[in-house]
Amino acid sequence: MATFVSSLNKKDSVIMKSVKSLLFILLLLISVRGLTQDFDRYMVKKQLDCPDISLNSAALFEKYYTENKIDSAKTLLTYWQNRCGLREPVQRAKLLLALQENSFQDSILAENVLFHLFNFKNRTDLIRGEAYHTYDDNRAYFGYIPLGREFDLFTKKSFNKLKEKFESNSIEYLLCEFYGDNCDTIFSKIQTGAYPNSILTKEYYKEVNKFINLPELHMSFITGIWIPTGKAAKLGLHPELGYQMGIKRKKMNYDIIMSFKFGKAANSYIAFRKESGEYEETNHFFGGHIGLDIGRDIYSNRNRELQLVGGIAFDGFDALKGDVDKNIKSVSVSSYNFNIGVAYRYYITSSLYLGLRAKYNIVDYTKSGVIDFTGNPITIQFSIGGVNNLLKHDNLKILKYKLRR
Repeated sequence: MATFVSSLNKKDSVIMKSVKSLLFILLLLISVRGLTQDFDRYMVKKQLDCPDISLNSAALFEKYYTENKIDSAKTLLTYWQNRCGLREPVQRAKLLLALQENSFQDSILAENVLFHLFNFKNRTDLIRGEAYHTYDDNRAYFGYIPLGREFDLFTKKSFNKLKEKFESNSIEYLLCEFYGDNCDTIFSKIQTGAYPNSILTKEYYKEVNKFINLPELHMSFITGIWIPTGKAAKLGLHPELGYQMGIKRKKMNYDIIMSFKFGKAANSYIAFRKESGEYEETNHFFGGHIGLDIGRDIYSNRNRELQLVGGIAFDGFDALKGDVDKNIKSVSVSSYNFNIGVAYRYYITSSLYLGLRAKYNIVDYTKSGVIDFTGNPITIQFSIGGVNNLLKHDNLKILKYKLRR
């Protein structure tokens, strides 16, 4: 009997343990299910993002502005900027509100003013070209405000209306015009000097100065006339062809020049052939010039430049012909060349110019021992040339900066 009772007690104990285990498993499953349901709830919870905030804020701003609820409009703009940053539509709305309230200050333009102007200009150009699809790939750039829709139409109409209450030469009028119906002339008007103390002007020229002083590659083709003076005048006038290549940086010009002068001498002259030790009469002439030119702009006015130029060079000409069959070498006259003069450039475009320059050349043709006369030539040269730096010119073109034109 005792054995039987003991056996029952053991069975009851096993059953109790099993029941407890089962209850633990059930409780664990219930807890896990409860957590899963909570996660599901979080997964479907709506999160506010900038596309929704911007669209709703734009609509609310129009409502508050139209109803003249200025305090509500200001609070809304603070919220919009804090949540999505100072994007172009937010900046546009801030300017509109300030101009409406006659509380415009330059400080409103202090942060990324040119970025916002270019952003709006790009928006306007795309609307004009009906390229509305571009917005889909650049929503963040355009502040999550679709092109040409309610907000754009509202601000354009509002700026045009505000324009009437400002003087035509004021920065307020300029901004109303830009955001209204004419965003193409703002940079040209800044260059007139009408807004010298505005942050807009200062930021504009700060951007211009990043590019205006970049060096430019220069190249020109030269044609002209070589005019000897003194005893060398017997050689006569000779046409000249050549080219220049170098760089232009700010007001300075640095060039390597090479030119050739040709044609028979106007009169016969005596030259000494050292090889034979004899003097020969000749009218042969073929000259060359290679050197370094340096110029500085002493006057410039958009498309005109006047330069002071000077240089050093190696100069000379062939006086006696050679004869290969007789193993006779040609004989050349050579000399240093120090030159100084003036040059004028008229720019047809911001890069292409027509030029004229005159130089006085100091030489000594007797140094070679071939001829016994000398004379300092005058050169008059016409040129067609160009200066270019793609980075410089492309950026200044975007800024509507009238470089040389």
